[in-house]
Amino acid sequence: MKNTKRALALISALSLMASAAACSGPDGSSSNDTPETTTSATETTPPRELDEEDAAAVSEINMGDDVQKLENGTVKWLSFWDLNPADGKPKGVDLELFETNYGGKIEYIPTTYETRFSDLSTQVLGGTSPDLFPAGEIDCFPGKVISGMFDPFDDYLDFDSDLWTPGSKKLSDEMTLAGKHYVAVTSANTTCLCIYNKRVVEENGLKDPAELVKEGNWNWDTFKEMCMEFTDPDEDKYALDGWWFETNIILTTGKPAVGMENGKVVSNLMSGEMERVQSFMLDINKQGLNLPRDQFGWKEQPQRIGEGKTLFYPVGVWQLYEPDLSAFGKEGEIMFVPLPKDPSADEYYLPISTGIDAYTLCKGAPNPEGAAAFINCRLMAGKDEKALEIQEKQYREDYHWDDDMMEMWGITTDLLNQNPVIDYFPGASSDINALLLEPLKAASYHGTDWSTTRDEVNAAVQSYLDEINGQIEANF
Repeated sequence: MKNTKRALALISALSLMASAAACSGPDGSSSNDTPETTTSATETTPPRELDEEDAAAVSEINMGDDVQKLENGTVKWLSFWDLNPADGKPKGVDLELFETNYGGKIEYIPTTYETRFSDLSTQVLGGTSPDLFPAGEIDCFPGKVISGMFDPFDDYLDFDSDLWTPGSKKLSDEMTLAGKHYVAVTSANTTCLCIYNKRVVEENGLKDPAELVKEGNWNWDTFKEMCMEFTDPDEDKYALDGWWFETNIILTTGKPAVGMENGKVVSNLMSGEMERVQSFMLDINKQGLNLPRDQFGWKEQPQRIGEGKTLFYPVGVWQLYEPDLSAFGKEGEIMFVPLPKDPSADEYYLPISTGIDAYTLCKGAPNPEGAAAFINCRLMAGKDEKALEIQEKQYREDYHWDDDMMEMWGITTDLLNQNPVIDYFPGASSDINALLLEPLKAASYHGTDWSTTRDEVNAAVQSYLDEINGQIEANF
């Protein structure tokens, strides 16, 4: 139970995490064919309410002596997915707390992934601002803050309260300008896990990666050795599938391509850490460890994990928030580990590049007090012991997580809390995102030497960063 509680300390309500299936595709944009990115009106099954015992437990959670009903309980949420769970998914503890303690409700204002910023701009400029906007894609800060789309949270949220976990506070404190918090990170879930099948690992005479994690021996070297031993193109066996590995493994060095230091954006393209990780990915390419994507229509093949033809499927944890995980194997076979440690790094760093549970306060929000109350409820749902027990039960019953998975999430959460790393290139500006998204993956995808790639983009990236830093200095 101790590991289970640690595991859930960073997990926010399941309604949100299931929504995260609308994540970035191979081109860095959200998939258009996922339910969360559409706005068409379709009939859905209402969310499943908490059972009587769980609802009673939630009612006993103490949100503080000064909690009172909101004068305006409606929080307007502009997003490409709904905070209110539907399709029969379980109602989150956070929503139950928000409704019962504050008389609150979430009014969903649908948009699409592609039009979300233009829709936000239209509403802000038109004087009809929503309250909250999702910041989990790490593309709101600092660029959209500089452009005037968001207000700071500091008048409404206490970032020094004990509701914040070490990881969520560290990341929220990092996303500040002139000492003001523009992003509230309520849980710092790692972006990328390596899903694998325990039976397949055993049948191939490999050591279970979970055991390597527990021994402190899960790193790039042991990872690559395992991948090389498994890969056999003549037998249609490859080590890696998916689109999530490259930009996330970079962050295990502890140095993002674009970082924040002392309120300014900085480039690490010339760093030794970037050279090291790009050389590692180039070697993966040269060893032929990646699934040849062109032979599979450039589409991921998760079913190959259960078939024993692919060893690892690096992907967001949202992939494991589905009631049917049979593509990865039978119950009891499915497992995951965090990305391996950079053996030359001083700490075990884990990536936060997209998909965290994070929010921005829209410029001119009509109900900032309600927005803050909802965020506090999400924070409480990730801290209170009763709430964690309810969420553990939901994980086991709805998503069929077993003891091994719960324990590994606890280990992963502990590591993440200590050293989370964000890359700010998607949020710095659309120009920088366009410049870096594909080049950062070129060593792995195309076998391109990093020095060639770096020299092509470095000067342009630095020029854009200088411009952004000038705007920060002038306006904040």
